[in-house]
Amino acid sequence: MSYIIWKKTYIFFKDDELVIERNLLIKSKKTIPYHKIASVNVERKVLNRIFGTSALKININSGVNALAPEAVLTFKEDLALKIRAELSNKLFDHEYSKEADDKIESLVHFTFKDIFIHSICGLPTGQSVVGLFFLLYALVSVFFQSSGGVIVPLLIFIITDIIPPIFGVVKYYNFRMYRQGDSIHIQHGMIQTYRSSFKITRINAVCIRQTLLSRLIKKASIELEVVGLSGSDGKKPTVCLLTNVNKIPAILDNLLPEFVYEHATMKQPPAAKYPILLGYSIVAIVAVIITTLSGYSLIDYLLAQERIVETEILMYIPIAISALIVLLLLTCAHLSYNVKEFDMGGNLFTFVNGIVDRETTIINYDRVQVINIASSRIAHHFGLAKCKISLLSSMGERTITSGYFPESELSKIAERIIERISTGEYDYRLNGI
Repeated sequence: MSYIIWKKTYIFFKDDELVIERNLLIKSKKTIPYHKIASVNVERKVLNRIFGTSALKININSGVNALAPEAVLTFKEDLALKIRAELSNKLFDHEYSKEADDKIESLVHFTFKDIFIHSICGLPTGQSVVGLFFLLYALVSVFFQSSGGVIVPLLIFIITDIIPPIFGVVKYYNFRMYRQGDSIHIQHGMIQTYRSSFKITRINAVCIRQTLLSRLIKKASIELEVVGLSGSDGKKPTVCLLTNVNKIPAILDNLLPEFVYEHATMKQPPAAKYPILLGYSIVAIVAVIITTLSGYSLIDYLLAQERIVETEILMYIPIAISALIVLLLLTCAHLSYNVKEFDMGGNLFTFVNGIVDRETTIINYDRVQVINIASSRIAHHFGLAKCKISLLSSMGERTITSGYFPESELSKIAERIIERISTGEYDYRLNGI
């Protein structure tokens, strides 16, 4: 069946569009105008390397098709690169060729050590903590000579904390990125190579990301929300691996000056403590009730089965766990109040979010799809609200929520968009209109 599909598929590269026809029991014809193409990527997996081929992936300007390219065409390596060069020449404002591409130096040079650090410290903190917990559990089991409780925790630790960094090193090996004219070019990969190019106008937002580990070593990475484009692993494309925080402004100036502006950071007002504390208090009460009831029920069950001997210390364990949960949630409430920020510029605005892992998101007004400003009863009493922004992203759609800020300040985002439309500043092309 695969052979028949391949045999009956025809590809036409016309002057202004790409046409893919399939003449099976049901005829199909897919037409992709060149001006709708968001990116043209070349990917080489193990089988491609064995047979000397490359997969040409074409993404259009659509969040729906971000994870599944509009077209995946497999050719001999030389032909795939030639076609990519021809399509790139139609998309970008400069002549493109593989030879010229390989000669351009990366804007930031990353050594193998940098890639290794990014692969380890770039893991989400929650994932790292889960892996370390199961590693500790396995060590305790070994100490008490309980072999039955070692294998599964060790496997979970390897899956969550060992394998992802190895895949990260393989993925980002020989990482290069640079800007040429109005386009950004990325390439990386050890076993599976990946080349991607896309226009600046396809970028919806710039995300400066820091995990807990990367904050401890004062490093940050840069990811992009690009309409119709995800990375080779289905995630947001990374244009800068973990590098020193003080270098990030200079990298943005050179790579993405369109997303640089003078910041006037606004912290959450003191009154924001009340709705934040109320929200975490409700969670803490529910968590304490569940922990206490389940803890004492488990103890009663074990006593009834005569699997443990009753001790006074054992009866205090659910209370200690509940106290730790309350302390943890209060710490989260404190961090949530101190971390979240908001500011506006002429063409861009910024949200800073995250309790443990931090993310600074710089958004273009013209990329906003939906704005929802909501206020709880207690927040409304203090004139505060939360703003939820929806925009097309690498994963199809993304929602970004602010902290508690004056409702009048958050409303200025919508006012600024309306103002840009009325004055003609609004760029309709950014939303595919």
